[in-house]
This record gives sequence, structure tokens and C-alpha cells, in this order.
Amino acid sequence: MSDHPGSSPTFSLMRVLVLAVPLVIAGYAGANWYKGDVQRNAEDDLQRTMAKRMLGSQEAQLKLSDRYADTDGDLLADRPEDESEWLDPEEIVFSYVATSAGDAAEEEATWQEVTAALSEKLGKPVKYQRFSDPGEQLRAFRSGELHIAAFGTGEVPTAVNSAGFIPLCVPGKQDGSYGYTMQIIVPADSDIKDPADIGKPAAEGKKRRMTFTRPNSNSGYKAAMVMLLDEHGLAPERDYNWGFSFGHEKSIQGIANKEFEAASVASDILQRMIAAGDVPDNAIESIYKSERFPKGALGYAYNLAPAIADAIRQVLIDYEFVGTPLEEEFGGSDDTKFVAVDYKQDWENVRGIDAAVAKARAELAEAN
Repeated sequence: MSDHPGSSPTFSLMRVLVLAVPLVIAGYAGANWYKGDVQRNAEDDLQRTMAKRMLGSQEAQLKLSDRYADTDGDLLADRPEDESEWLDPEEIVFSYVATSAGDAAEEEATWQEVTAALSEKLGKPVKYQRFSDPGEQLRAFRSGELHIAAFGTGEVPTAVNSAGFIPLCVPGKQDGSYGYTMQIIVPADSDIKDPADIGKPAAEGKKRRMTFTRPNSNSGYKAAMVMLLDEHGLAPERDYNWGFSFGHEKSIQGIANKEFEAASVASDILQRMIAAGDVPDNAIESIYKSERFPKGALGYAYNLAPAIADAIRQVLIDYEFVGTPLEEEFGGSDDTKFVAVDYKQDWENVRGIDAAVAKARAELAEAN
């Protein structure tokens, strides 16, 4: 297992996800040939819907949109050459990773010192805006209504390719290291001791249920599904039931409260919730830890005027968490500052997962 967030995935991603589609569909393929057209059509629709949900509700954009140029090959949109196309808004709008959990006022207070530092450096107001839906946040960024934002690990490539997002930094440690693992967690007194146990029936003979966070999450869904199939031969629907909680925090709370049997989550969010006392440490057991992935990245719009982009970079890279609300926000992960990232290298494994999912979706569409 590599500790470098840009290392190649340990999973056979392409092979696994291509196999996942027919296995999902096979879970619903018990219809006899003589059943009526209405029932057959309903079953066909169910199969297609199920497979699409398992592969994500929206397809990640795998390459930079044609609306952007990339002359230096860093996989990021170049700033427009025409200065008239540079963005110099009177008010800068800032947002952290979209989440349906938490309190809006508390979240704004957590980032107040950061927005104040940015405002002082930029010489203009910086407004914090909270989003509960990643899709809504992405649309605001693409339209130019949002200028500085953070996107979750699995959402960064789509933000880069479709909205001109420039990943700048991630929360990291004092020595410059950063990243998180995908973990599969269970209630502390669960009889699930190993990922392979997810495929074994419970005492009453029912299939186990695996809870994912949301369709486009890297650690909360895609990496976990791939690992279960590649390393343990466990296919969704065939070997275990599944569902979405639509939030890492919700999955973690659900495990702590014994509402869920097993869930895949990001280690940094788990550590942060335990450190904050949101869930008791002794209520949760981790039965799997993956290779490391880069965390959700803070960045800015590709077409911001150079002076604005440079000021944002300087404020964030120089910002120390000690003595600020971010110390508590990221303290459970021992993160103390923002660390600069290299999108081309550090998201290589995440882009590999997205490419495999896209191939599986294409084969599903062709089969239908």
C-alpha cells in the first residue's frame, strides 16, 4: 500500500467496473422468458436504473472541455490570453465542500478568519456561501458566481474539466504530507470483522447491507465498491444489498447508532468527528483501510485576474490553523496548514477510477 496520493491504484479498476455492470444486472435477471411484455419492460427498466445508480448518477467529465486551452499540459485550464476575459469581481464568493450535514452559521464562522484574511489581502469583500448540494455548487462555480471553492476528492476532476477549477491546496500536516484513506467501518460489536464478511448472510439469513455516501464520492462509494469486488469477489446486489446515506457524516452517525451494518467513509472525516465528540470512538470499528488519496481541494476559477489568483494562493498557502477555528475543524486529522497540490500527479488514481466507471457506463449503454 502506497502512502503517496499520486501513486497508481492497487485495484484492477478497469476490469472490476466492467464486470460490475453485468453482475448488478444479473441480480435482477430471474425473470422467466414467458412473462408478459409489461412485466419484462418493468424489469428491464429496473435493471438499467439499478446499474446506472451503481455507476453514478452523473458521468464524470474525463477530459478538459473544449472551451478551455491547456498549452502547458498540466491538465488544467489556462488563464485566457485576452485580458478582457479576466474575472475581477467586486465581491469574491468563497465556499467549502458542499454537505447536507452541519449548521450553516457554524460553517461560516469556521471560515470567517480565512475570508477575512483574503478580504484584507485582496482589498475587497469576500463572502462565504454554503452549498448543501455538490451539483449546485459546481453550477455556481461554472457560471462565475463562485470564485474560490473546495470540491470533494471524487468531484475535483469534473470541476477541473467542466468548470475551469484550479486545485490549489488541501489540508495537510506540518511536514507537508497530506491525504486520507477510504475506510470500511462497522458498529464496534458487529460480527463483521473483515470486508469478506459483508458477503456472508447475517444470522437470520438476510444479505448484509453496505451503505455508500453518494454516487460520485471516491472514498464513500467508488473505491469501496471496486475493492469489494476486486479483492473479495463481492458484487453489489448479488452478494450484498446497498444504499446511499448522502453524506460521510450521516454514514458515520448511522454506524455509531447501529442503524447501518457497514459503510465506506473518508478517514479524515471519521477522525474529525471522533475528535469533536460527535461520535464515541468505542462505537465504531474500522475493518479496512485503503491506499491514500488526496483530500478535497481548495482552489479558484481559471479566469481570475492574475493579481487576484496570486493573492489567494499566498493567503491560503501561508495560512496556519493553530489558534484559529480551523484548528478544531481539522484537528482530529492533525492537519495544521494548507499544502500545495499537483493535480496532474496527485489525482492520477482518482482519474483512473473515473475512466473505469465511464467505460462501464458506455458498455452498459451499448448493451441496452
